[in-house]
Amino acid sequence: MTRGGQVGRTALWVYFVLFIVFLFAPLVALLVFSVNDSPIPTLPMSGVTTKWFQQAFDNGALTGALVRSALLGVIASILATALAIMASIGLSGGRLRMRTLAVSVLMLPLVVPYISLAVGLLILMQAIGVGTSLTAVVLGHTVIALPFAILVILPRLRSLDPLLGEAARDLGASEWGAFRMVTLPLLAPSLVSSFLICFTTSFDEFAIASFLAPAGTPTYPVFLYSSSRTPALLPEVIAVGTLVIALSLLLVAAAEGGRRWGERRLEGRTAAAVAVTGGVIMPDTFTDAAQSQPTQERAGG
Repeated sequence: MTRGGQVGRTALWVYFVLFIVFLFAPLVALLVFSVNDSPIPTLPMSGVTTKWFQQAFDNGALTGALVRSALLGVIASILATALAIMASIGLSGGRLRMRTLAVSVLMLPLVVPYISLAVGLLILMQAIGVGTSLTAVVLGHTVIALPFAILVILPRLRSLDPLLGEAARDLGASEWGAFRMVTLPLLAPSLVSSFLICFTTSFDEFAIASFLAPAGTPTYPVFLYSSSRTPALLPEVIAVGTLVIALSLLLVAAAEGGRRWGERRLEGRTAAAVAVTGGVIMPDTFTDAAQSQPTQERAGG
């Protein structure tokens, strides 16, 4: 390796290490101060304790905001993923007029500042007589999460072989049956990724929730912002933040493991289906491998 290449490789490693330190140092700080016996997050630590976790779970307002954000995130993620599936199917069609305009409109929330979108949604809700509500928060979170879901699902859908769906329809499956038994299982890994990204986007969102959430029912980011100005609540907020980070890491690890397991299982079923039907993938083989034997007998007969 030349001297210039060695210098470049060393610089890349230094950049990588600094990036990892910058990324994970705040997480380590949360973990350290969540077990600090002192209510003031300063070093050196005055002792190790878990009382802040107990006090955090005894705080009904804090746990309520946390559960509320989780429920809103789940609902918004399901809605955004479902809408992204329909939008991706339409965008992947062979004949679509003004495709560029449609994509630009769907991707618009990525470039519109959330604070501007929040003000616009608030004015719209008041104009139609709805006012602030958690339903409005869910709709707002669905809007901002939809582009991320489309960016995950659309490339996966375009990578699928269209002959699979055509073969299923030629063999008697309806449009919905072909989609449910062939296309949807192949989209499963991207659907899981879409759900996680949308959930994270909704759970962490602050601007829209601060404008549209009713008084007395804040989401976790809104409650966190208001509690950060109260020194007495700061240790409890740090403790809950540590738990949120730990659960997030576990969720990502479990989702990645489930995605890989699902892809291996799907690849195994697809290979078995191809072997049984002589190169034609039957739609029913995706749902029940036990039906492959009668299919083989009919093919042989």
